[in-house]
Amino acid sequence: MGKRLVIDSRGKGDGSIVTGNFNKIEIVDEDHIDVAKEQMRIAQAIGARLVRAYNNRQWKVIVDIKGGVLIIACDSISNNKGMHIHMAHKMLSELEDQAVVAAGEILERHNLSRLKLFNPDVIEDLPRDFQDNVIGPDSAPEPN
Repeated sequence: MGKRLVIDSRGKGDGSIVTGNFNKIEIVDEDHIDVAKEQMRIAQAIGARLVRAYNNRQWKVIVDIKGGVLIIACDSISNNKGMHIHMAHKMLSELEDQAVVAAGEILERHNLSRLKLFNPDVIEDLPRDFQDNVIGPDSAPEPN
């Protein structure tokens, strides 16, 4: 096992820079640096695309290259739910397109507008559960 290394979202290895988007990854084994940098690159590209498509929302992109999946979530809606996209045999542009569709689906499931002109206060006024997740129509318990 190598030394602990923190990489900021610009791929610098000094760990001393706090970036504007607050993304940091912590690597315990130096063998994983290239994978971590690639995951960060993919997450940043997809995140930028989501912000362009649906701004004024708090998007989260989790990339797991080894697992072959990326997760799109909106933290202002849910702290623990997201849409999974399989990455196998897909170009970054395809993943970006699928991420935009998944993000739109997340918004639609909570009856939120997909328009660019969006007031983020609308999300704050939605009913929430004890974990601060928005209670959407598909979150209701199944009838017996």
